[in-house]
Order: sequence, then structure tokens, then C-alpha cells
Amino acid sequence: MIRIPTLALTLAIAASAGAAAAGSTTWSADPVHSSATFTATHLAISHVSGIIPIKSAQIVVPDDSNIPSSARAELNPAGLDTRNDFRDSDLRSPHFFETDTYPGMSFTSTKITATDATHFSMEGNLTMHGQTHPVNLAGEYLGRGPGMGKGEVRIGYTAKATIDRTQWGMTYGSIVASNSIDLELDIEAIRQ
Repeated sequence: MIRIPTLALTLAIAASAGAAAAGSTTWSADPVHSSATFTATHLAISHVSGIIPIKSAQIVVPDDSNIPSSARAELNPAGLDTRNDFRDSDLRSPHFFETDTYPGMSFTSTKITATDATHFSMEGNLTMHGQTHPVNLAGEYLGRGPGMGKGEVRIGYTAKATIDRTQWGMTYGSIVASNSIDLELDIEAIRQ
């Protein structure tokens, strides 16, 4: 009969429990229920908003928390919609997003810090218009619950930031559209 010392057995059980507690789950965005919204000031007197479709997004969440440990999103600026065809064409042109040359847009987190049980600060890199620069988003966990399919579980987050579009080389028309742009990501994701 082989005997394992009690201390060694206790340490092995503790290590196994720690490994389970340190697990995480990957969630993938449902593009139909997720969006990226941008808002600019028009002629310094009013706000104009639009939506950029989210092609995909993955959020990794520790099993013992609702605060993500990492996040990544791919967006489609060519599909942007401000409810005005002329404005949308201008935004896709070399004046702004230049989508024929730069069809993709992405965000990748580099550091996420919880500020309480449902709020967090998310640092990361935003790539658009052929350039990548750091941004800091204020995030919030909105909840989780069953989805429409059998056994499906969904989770919701929102994250906001204000950026200066000129950092990404979009310098055209600062009177027509403000340089300061408010961004908001709303993600409804499905457990994988």
C-alpha cells in the first residue's frame, strides 16, 4: 500500500482547487445584439450619432468574477450608418475612415482593472484608418442570463471612451465634425 503524506495530499488538493478557481470562460458577441456607436458634434451646435457594425468580439471572463480579463473586437467601418446616405458616403471617403484603403477597425485590451464588482477600466489599442493608438474605456458589467437556445447563456457589457480622431490621421473638417468623438460599445455575448 502506498502512503501519501497528509501535507502533500493537502497541498495537491489546494493546488487543484486553485487551478479550478483560476478558470475562465470565453464569450463571443452576438452581432445582432451588439453595436459600436460614435457621436460627434456637428457645426459646434448639435450632436450626430452613427453605428459601426461589430463583426466579432471575444471576451474572456474569470469564472469567479464578472469583470473581463481580456477583450477583443473587430468592426466594419464600411458598414457605418448615420441614417443619411450622403453623410455615410463622406464618412467612408478619404475625408474620414477611407474604408476602401482601411476596411477594418479593431480594439484589443491590454489591461483591465476592476473598480468595483460591476465597473472596470479597460486599457487597450484601437486600430482604425491604418493607425493604432492606446485608448482607455470605462466599462460596466450589465448582467447575465439564459438566452433563446437550450442551455444558452448570455452576458452583457457596455464600455465608453472619448477619443481625438486626429490622432488616427482624420483631420478633415473639424468645424463640420468635432475632433472629439464619443464612443460606446454595447456587447451581448454568448458563452462558448
